[in-house]
Amino acid sequence: MTHIQQLISAADPLIPFKNEAVASAFLQQYSVDDQAALISALYIGRDHGGANQLNEDCFIEGMPFDRYFHTGGGHGYGWLIAPTEFGRILYEKNTNVRTYFHSFVRCASGSGIDLSTF
Repeated sequence: MTHIQQLISAADPLIPFKNEAVASAFLQQYSVDDQAALISALYIGRDHGGANQLNEDCFIEGMPFDRYFHTGGGHGYGWLIAPTEFGRILYEKNTNVRTYFHSFVRCASGSGIDLSTF
């Protein structure tokens, strides 16, 4: 398991990803679990814009706040977002990816989340 901040730092120089193939090639360096962490961080960050803490909807009873939060891979039988879509998502979000990652880190830290467990 690669720390989420290491994953974000590795992605940063490539943002915006030139095309879907470049995004997919970047992701292929990592396990599907690490890929899920990036996609979850992206969507959590997107949902928290200018906030400094995570919203209550991130703390759902019976559902851990972890790297599968938005992808579903670790919670049950199937994926809510298929790993085959991860590269497309990184590419399509363009320069917003950086903003979303920064928002994720800021809000998770502001909520006292230990990112080493994400």
